[in-house]
Amino acid sequence: MTMRGRFPDEFLLRFARSASGLAAVEFALIAPIMILLFFGVVEGSGALSASRKTLLASNTLADLVAQETQILKADLDDLFIGMEDVIDPRDIDVTFRVLSVSFDTADGKVKVDWSYDSTGAAPYPAGSEYAGALDVALFDDTSSLVIAETEYVYASPVSQKIIGPVTFEKAASRWPRRTARVRYCVAAGSCV
Repeated sequence: MTMRGRFPDEFLLRFARSASGLAAVEFALIAPIMILLFFGVVEGSGALSASRKTLLASNTLADLVAQETQILKADLDDLFIGMEDVIDPRDIDVTFRVLSVSFDTADGKVKVDWSYDSTGAAPYPAGSEYAGALDVALFDDTSSLVIAETEYVYASPVSQKIIGPVTFEKAASRWPRRTARVRYCVAAGSCV
């Protein structure tokens, strides 16, 4: 009876003092956590960088358009190509929208003057109410704003397999610098 009573105590004591294979067991327990942390840091920094670049592209696009008195369709197409390279020089899934909005004093709403996007369409009909978040205190009777919106579908090789692509949407607005309203021209002489 005394042998049976001592066996578990001795076994546990011997097991606690044993150092053979301890490093392998510790590694087996810690390695998956460390691998997850590594990929989490890599993916997190990549996503943060993509988000920052999306905002940078929106700010740059709004600033460049706001410096003009009128902007040609061909110039916007060139700017869209340049902004793609700002975000990522590889082939990426990104959509840019540029629009001019002004305050309609008759109904107290912000209305779209013109819009154009990187697919060649007009995402917001002229005269429609702009649904984006803008403070009407930014406007007076004659002013307008240039707004650039960027939508970037970020998909890294690792995150695409685990959570799928992540969409970043950023917008930036600027007052026109050289005129009350930047005009959009399909071609020289045919401006809105």
